[in-house]
Amino acid sequence: MERRGLADYDGLQYRRGAAVSDAVFLRDGEAFVPTERALSPWSPTLLHGGPAAGLLARAVEEWSQGSGFLPARFTFDLFRPVPRAPLRTEAVPVREGRRIAVVEARLVADGVVVGRASALLIRPSKVEVPPTARFGGLPFPGPERLPSSPVGARIRMPGREGFHTTLEVRRVLLGEPGGGGRAAAWVRLPCAFVAGEPVSPLVHLAAVSDFANGLAHISAAPEVGFINADITLVVHRAPEPGWVGFDVISGAEPHGIGAITGHLYDERGRVGSLMQTLLANPRRPS
Repeated sequence: MERRGLADYDGLQYRRGAAVSDAVFLRDGEAFVPTERALSPWSPTLLHGGPAAGLLARAVEEWSQGSGFLPARFTFDLFRPVPRAPLRTEAVPVREGRRIAVVEARLVADGVVVGRASALLIRPSKVEVPPTARFGGLPFPGPERLPSSPVGARIRMPGREGFHTTLEVRRVLLGEPGGGGRAAAWVRLPCAFVAGEPVSPLVHLAAVSDFANGLAHISAAPEVGFINADITLVVHRAPEPGWVGFDVISGAEPHGIGAITGHLYDERGRVGSLMQTLLANPRRPS
């Protein structure tokens, strides 16, 4: 297929893609074209980390179909800003054994790798697990009992539309003012991820997982916040469609490195764990 850049999509469908398709991405052959719903709050030319993680998870899930393996761990390296441009994904096995497979997925914009995921996949086997070793239920109320709340609470966020304003959020517990401490909320994407496709619960989980830093964001000073350079998910049970629950704790050191750790839930109970590595980052003027 002929390679096209951002300028080629500067027509009605691209500029109004979210309104026309009600999706985060449109398909154009092998390319995924971001709509306004994919954008970062910090720049109209860059994508939020969640859509990038979702595309990488989609590539791994697509590779695993029919293999007998289930994705059990993802590590998304967000080492380069993802541009508002047509994106492609590729997934290749690094190791494929009898019980374990490792797959690397890449996110490519105009021939440049802008994101990467390493995924561990496991072939399931039936085993009796004692009740004391099973993961428990919900540690907080379900989403139906909570009101929706603004995404930007306690974060000095520009008033731009994007992925952060597309997500629906129902907060359970806010962290301390300025960040740190425990934060909890239910989050969901109320539209299609890729136009014309049902939203896979695993892709949905990956896409909203970046928002843990929005819930437990640390503001070190008026001009300095913490960004996450990666996302690691351990998924021990396939999530149910719908809401994703976060129960996370953030903290940092005076040398500018921190972390967010916590657990992920669906409305049945715990489905996995999350970790993000944090990096102090000066804010650019809006």
